[in-house]
Amino acid sequence: MSNAQKKPGLKKLFGKRFVAGGWSTLAAVIVIVIAIVANMLVSSLPSTATEIDLTTNALYSLSDQTKRIVSSLDQDVTLYLLAVTGNEDDTITRLLNRYAALSDHIKVETVDPNLQPTFLDGYDLETSRLYQNSVIVDSNGRYRLVGYEDIYVTSYSMDYSTYSYNTSTSFNGENVLTNAIHYVTSDNLPKVYVLTGHGESELSDDVTEMIEQDNMTYESLSLLSLDSVPEDASAVLINAPTADLGDDETEVLISYLQNGGNVVLLTDYIESGKMTNLLKVTAAMGVTVDSGIIIEGDSTRCLNRYPHYILPNIASHDITDALADGGYYILMPIAQPLVEVEGTDASITWLLTTSDSAYAKQAGKSMSTTAKEDGDTSGPFNVGVASENGGKLVWFSSANMLNSNVDYTVGGANSNLLLNALNWMGDQEESISIRSKSMDEATLTVPSASYNFWSVMMIGILPALLIAVGIFIYVRRKHR
Repeated sequence: MSNAQKKPGLKKLFGKRFVAGGWSTLAAVIVIVIAIVANMLVSSLPSTATEIDLTTNALYSLSDQTKRIVSSLDQDVTLYLLAVTGNEDDTITRLLNRYAALSDHIKVETVDPNLQPTFLDGYDLETSRLYQNSVIVDSNGRYRLVGYEDIYVTSYSMDYSTYSYNTSTSFNGENVLTNAIHYVTSDNLPKVYVLTGHGESELSDDVTEMIEQDNMTYESLSLLSLDSVPEDASAVLINAPTADLGDDETEVLISYLQNGGNVVLLTDYIESGKMTNLLKVTAAMGVTVDSGIIIEGDSTRCLNRYPHYILPNIASHDITDALADGGYYILMPIAQPLVEVEGTDASITWLLTTSDSAYAKQAGKSMSTTAKEDGDTSGPFNVGVASENGGKLVWFSSANMLNSNVDYTVGGANSNLLLNALNWMGDQEESISIRSKSMDEATLTVPSASYNFWSVMMIGILPALLIAVGIFIYVRRKHR
């Protein structure tokens, strides 16, 4: 075939290629334009519609309680993130954007104190809490500082096998931010009165701070000169009294409960014939104490070597559900059995119960051994109760459960239990279920025998097997 005959075929071929290339270029341009437009549309959507929370503990997901509170806002709230530009905490930023996506009344602003040095002049804040990545929640001049240490909470627990403290970090962002939003947009906050005058234990600073963070105020209360509990009381807290109530105080508290009042009670061991007036108050709510100090016979339901430090089973109730769902333990040192008064009309829910292996030492604090002896009564026993009979009574029979070391041992679960009870009484159920989320990485613990087996398998047997297979294939191919 001549060159003259080949040239027209080449032109036709190149022409087809140029046409095909043009269509390909046009298609590519169209795809790029579609991608740009789609990206612009997606960028305009809220983060809740464009981001999926794949974290193990759902750090960025908001609870139904938060969604309900935020979606019902009727006033503007601004969340100011205090951070130097470029040093914003990504987890906190994502969480704040989730709040903003729930309501048009919430907006998020980042404030760099280096660029806006006068911004904080308008706020009366504790300088000791002004860490980077703290958040100021502001609504029409009413504000609350949510410190970085409030968002990332480090807790301590005792390892009794080594007598050393273990530390764990929880992300408490949703709890403190939702409570702060609720605080700055609410006019009336529940008020807790703490009874005094009977040798009661003083609440720790940690507990009082948590009460304030949960949007409750508290004040000391002496009933010696009062005819009634103040009308603005959402609850009366009686924390481990060492002396009995007076007759008049007893009548005031019974009347208060019968008329819809609320009492949270923590007690130390009550000997037979003691605290008769206090027990009149509890009997009006359908519950009283039985004799003996509880010893837990099930080693999985108490601290190692401390059978009188009980880890009771947690029943389902508004007060306890959030803690049970979070896998928390409650620790009750030196607890006493609580029992129902015969013939009561009260609605009683046993919140905390020992195992069937528990027994009550009838010698009480005079016991010389924790072993079960003749006369000791068998369990199970109840050590926490919620009773409703006109008003509400929540009673825990362990005076030391709010002790800082005890509370640290169970990651703050005991103090959270108290807060849940107060929130339940103050009709703040939305604060009950919002608790911190652990940021500790899950680890795989492999027993020693399994470790040795898999080490030999992965390092010795499998490589040798692969080499043998390779040699076999090589020899077989060579002899073909």
